[in-house]
Amino acid sequence: MVSASFIFYSFAIIIVTLTMLLVSHALNPRGQKRKNSYPYESGIVPVGDTNIRWNVNYFLIAISFVIFDIEAVYLYLWSLVVLETSWPGLTTAGLFILALFIALIYEIKQGAFNWGKRQQGE
Repeated sequence: MVSASFIFYSFAIIIVTLTMLLVSHALNPRGQKRKNSYPYESGIVPVGDTNIRWNVNYFLIAISFVIFDIEAVYLYLWSLVVLETSWPGLTTAGLFILALFIALIYEIKQGAFNWGKRQQGE
């Protein structure tokens, strides 16, 4: 049996969603002006082609940063409860660090951090 609070919550979600859609539609300016079709970039009118080819290494380093940033958050939170988690918590954190270390070694071996060919004198 579905409770009354769940039904009320479902209707409230639908009403709020429809209200947001209707208000945004009502406040949307009509008509397409030429300067409205430009993407906003600090008020600067775009010049030239926007199809820029990005190097894949940029994204690999960005993903690596996110992974190790999440690791720092996880280990910080783990350090707050290290006394309550005892040995199972230490084992879990150690396995987590080991898995990320193996992933880092794999990325290095695959050349994810090599931005270009090394010069002969380096």
